[in-house]
Amino acid sequence: MSFERGFSCLLCGEPCVNERSRGRCPRCEGSVAVGYDYELIQKELSREKLSARPLGVWKYIELLPVLNRSNIVSLGEGGTHLHRAERIADRVGLRNLFIKDETTNPTGSFIDRGVTVEISKAKELGYRSATCGTTGNLGASLAAYSAKSGFKCKIFLSKRIDMGKLYQIIACGADIEAAGNFDEAVLKAMESGNRTYLASPSDPFFLEGLKTTGYEICEQIGWRTPKNLIVPMGDGSHLSMIWRGINELVRIGLVGKADVRMIGVQAQGAAPIVRAFLGRDPLVKPLERSRTIAADIGFRRPLHGNLAMQAITQSKGLAVAVSDSEMLNAAFLLAKTEGIFAEPASASTIAALNKLVASEVIERGEDTICVLTGTGLKDPSSARRIMERRRRAQSLLQEIGDRPIATGITGTKRHILQLLNESESYGYNLQKKLESRFKLHLSLPSIYQHLNELETIRLIERARVRKELGRERYYYSLTEKGKIVLKRSSQVY
Repeated sequence: MSFERGFSCLLCGEPCVNERSRGRCPRCEGSVAVGYDYELIQKELSREKLSARPLGVWKYIELLPVLNRSNIVSLGEGGTHLHRAERIADRVGLRNLFIKDETTNPTGSFIDRGVTVEISKAKELGYRSATCGTTGNLGASLAAYSAKSGFKCKIFLSKRIDMGKLYQIIACGADIEAAGNFDEAVLKAMESGNRTYLASPSDPFFLEGLKTTGYEICEQIGWRTPKNLIVPMGDGSHLSMIWRGINELVRIGLVGKADVRMIGVQAQGAAPIVRAFLGRDPLVKPLERSRTIAADIGFRRPLHGNLAMQAITQSKGLAVAVSDSEMLNAAFLLAKTEGIFAEPASASTIAALNKLVASEVIERGEDTICVLTGTGLKDPSSARRIMERRRRAQSLLQEIGDRPIATGITGTKRHILQLLNESESYGYNLQKKLESRFKLHLSLPSIYQHLNELETIRLIERARVRKELGRERYYYSLTEKGKIVLKRSSQVY
């Protein structure tokens, strides 16, 4: 039995008859979604009934658009673990931090949630072949699910594809054809003909699979929502659909209320959604170019950017940008503290978390969940960067430890060392002193980023923690090594 009731626009609510293949609303160009009979679903579903079912995307079949279970094409996707990340929580200063680990999906990516629904529906509609244009994860997933279903599969590849994803596509037997960039790859896939199912991040059936991440999170923490939910944003689809999924659970009475801040993360070199958020612009405008190592969130024209903005605004959430360096550092931190090897785009949530806790946007007592979207094994080049970064860090520590002289600390970091040499201090106080004494106007997250880097190379340390106005505030001081470095640095100037 299906509870599906046609299509409508997620932005304006307009009914969208026969708009599945295009995936866009004819009125406002918003994202098209499947509608359901929620009153009937409410009578059919209960917490007890769901809890008795096996883990996975398809335990929520009443909220998915497949008429007959015999058409389901599954590789065991969904049901991913929710880790309690105590070691990272201790590093950043949180009490309750969890990681939703989507790297354990069949092809190593959250994309499997969407493709299992998309291919199952394609099978139900009578298709026997599929195609897509991709930068990586979508192609790897489509190739795997096509192999499982017996579909012929052709993938048009952007030149930016990571080698790990390319190997997956080849191994699963898909035909491949190179394209110049992502836009060209998508256009070539669209020209494949009506008999081939065009798999796309704009496809309503694909989007329906993504919302199951939200279902699982709420169920895993006791049918409620966390205070903060941090999600990588490439085209904006995953964050948007998690928010939709949470609101569906509220609508059918499985969750009391959607009391969660949706926090989206983009790479600094490709952050059109963040730019719109900071500019208080409800419409996301495309960038001229994308500059980031994280191809899977490096979209200059995000398909669901406006929908992501809507989710962030409705949930009173945030949009945050992180640098490539911060993502690589976060990926390394994840691996060495929690044993999870994630690609940089995935680890962007940990990089954002560090900034938000340091600047006290996220408070110590707030329960927070970071979503990891893809395994690091898909991106060997970034894995090499992490290893090189580790070797450089070890070399730097060795150099500082062996020599009484170090003169590499300049600019803002040197001024921070000077201030901490006079007295221990905390982020906000340092921000004010840097403005008044050195005429440096820095945001609080930037201040804490400098403090984190100085702490990493052991030039400063956390001297004490003090509770003020219900918050814990960390005070920093110079280490002996920091005093030596500052003294030598001062002699150079």
